Amino acid sequence: MDILLRSFINRLESLPDKPALDELKRCLVEMEERKVPVEEYISFSEQQYKRNIIHVSSKCEIVVLCFKEGQTTPIHDHGGSLGITIVREGTMKEELFKKQSTDMIAPTFTRKYYTSELAYVDITTIHCVSNVHRERLVTVNVYSPPLTLMNIYNLENTSVEKWVADYSKTKGA
Repeated sequence: MDILLRSFINRLESLPDKPALDELKRCLVEMEERKVPVEEYISFSEQQYKRNIIHVSSKCEIVVLCFKEGQTTPIHDHGGSLGITIVREGTMKEELFKKQSTDMIAPTFTRKYYTSELAYVDITTIHCVSNVHRERLVTVNVYSPPLTLMNIYNLENTSVEKWVADYSKTKGA
């Protein structure tokens, strides 16, 4: 593992157990300014976006998300984790949703993030992320605590599926 990447991981691991969003932002901005290499974790799938885990511990998780044109995440929350994303390459489209009094979700806002821009999610965020452009999309994401559970929503009814992380195939843990 690259020494700059190891240093970034150590910096995240030195944060308090429940770091403030601003602390996570500062770490990711420092990572981007130092051009911490993540190339060995960039890998795409033909079927869907791909999660490439760099590091996971009881405190945090670092993941490189890779999207080909047209690939999208399901509508989801982060199950109690804070998340910070920096766009390494491409343009990221994020759609935000809000739970209605009927427990249905409804879209509220759409925004785009470009290379080197930061996005964040708190414990109330419901969103989906996609690559609607021809070029590939690569993001570096930090979650605290690790993203072990997500609720997956849909626009047709109030049913919610559970996604549970599988760290058994983790390359960089």
